[in-house]
Amino acid sequence: MTKKLESVLLLDDNLATNFLHKKFLEKSECAERIVDFRSGTNALKYLTQEGITQPDLILVDINMPIMSAWEFLEEYGKLNELAENESVVILLSTSLSPADKEKADKVKLIKEVMLKPLTNEGITAIIEKYFGKKIRRTVTKN
Repeated sequence: MTKKLESVLLLDDNLATNFLHKKFLEKSECAERIVDFRSGTNALKYLTQEGITQPDLILVDINMPIMSAWEFLEEYGKLNELAENESVVILLSTSLSPADKEKADKVKLIKEVMLKPLTNEGITAIIEKYFGKKIRRTVTKN
């Protein structure tokens, strides 16, 4: 890959899921900076800090306590009128319920809904589909 994404934001209340996704992203060497949060509130605080540019990619879990993905995305959309043009938002879920898919289709910010946990292949597909970048594929032993 010639140019890395500037930043990726992971938002999932499950520490293990954030850890796993962060490791896959680091292994793919697709981003300069990867930040992870376990609450939408903390992610929004980070995103509103002076000097923080919007992430190129946001991977967000649907079901989180306190602030759901829907609430987070509503607030995120208010941060910047151009947010939908700046960040690729992928909604992650452990099950692809038709109701969640239907709701996601109505939110402009969301590019697609994917099953989690993501794999190396899933992350590679996201990077190539939305950023047109080829990343080296890593071989992992089971």
